[in-house]
Amino acid sequence: MDEKKLREAQVAFEKYKEEKKKIIDENLKLKGITKAKLYYPIVKIMLKAMMVANGERIYYLNEKNVTTPKGRTIIYANTHKFKPDLEKISYSINKRSALVASDFINSYKTLGGWYFGTRPTVIVDPYDQEDKKYTYKTMVRYLKEKNNFMIFPEAVWNLSPYKIVLDIFSGAVRAALETNSVVVCSAIERYGKNYIINRDGYLDLNDILKKHTNKTFDEIKNDPKYEELRKNIIAECVITLRDRLATLTYEIWEDHAEKYGVESRENLPDDYWENFIKGLTSEWPTYKLSDNIEQQFHNKKELEQESIEDDIENLRDNLSISNLFLFTDYDRYLKAKKLIENYPRSVDEKVKVLKR
Repeated sequence: MDEKKLREAQVAFEKYKEEKKKIIDENLKLKGITKAKLYYPIVKIMLKAMMVANGERIYYLNEKNVTTPKGRTIIYANTHKFKPDLEKISYSINKRSALVASDFINSYKTLGGWYFGTRPTVIVDPYDQEDKKYTYKTMVRYLKEKNNFMIFPEAVWNLSPYKIVLDIFSGAVRAALETNSVVVCSAIERYGKNYIINRDGYLDLNDILKKHTNKTFDEIKNDPKYEELRKNIIAECVITLRDRLATLTYEIWEDHAEKYGVESRENLPDDYWENFIKGLTSEWPTYKLSDNIEQQFHNKKELEQESIEDDIENLRDNLSISNLFLFTDYDRYLKAKKLIENYPRSVDEKVKVLKR
């Protein structure tokens, strides 16, 4: 993006954030709902045409369409793996929904930005705490006014080589509890031009609330005396949602392994992961891996672990007799200690050793 367009996008984003704040503070009409009714069938036809032109197919495990309780809004919570997963999941769901997204700058005056404009889209600034609060309030308003909502709780692409699902933000579960919405989870994977989507039933997080209290979430959400109770309920709901997304993902992996076999790690080329990441990011040239790391949820234990790993790296770079035991077994440590203690540290010491 050239400097002129970047500055223009930054100004437009600040204006957008102020407008979002004003809509909430002054209780103005939410945007995009009427437009979505017009665009929804047109966009579905366009997405279908694009898939046919590209030779792409969507396959489903378990339920393609989940039946939910009548009269209750739905939060569609999805895994996040690659650029077109939003379009594929949206196409696969036969109901309109508002959306939360997080890349105003890079989507400004692009086809992706146009797509955001075809539905009620709330774009968050992940580096602005106030804007994050207003994004949540906007999401709740859409749900309370009987609009379904789509969210990616991981917030960023899951590029982890070992986590089935990244740690997730609590916004989806808090909104579900606050608005009595149910949560329909979707996991998506891509194999070549085939997309596999897995969803199975819905989560009613109010069942967890009722396990802990007979009060409504509205009654406990702002009362300081219920702070610990509220934290425990939200924590259990977050674990439940993440576990569901991880299970749905694992079922896709398991199904694919049964059909196509499993390739062992030792057969993968050394640069497999590097090429995999390059392939993903090449689909979106402006995508920054640094943003991916900064914008994902980091829990306290994970931050402590990262700090420990940094300390260990520092120790490795500065090995001494005082920390050598951390990196070898005890017998080898004792031998090394003896060698170090007996090693001449100066010319005078060398002379003393030679005279012995």
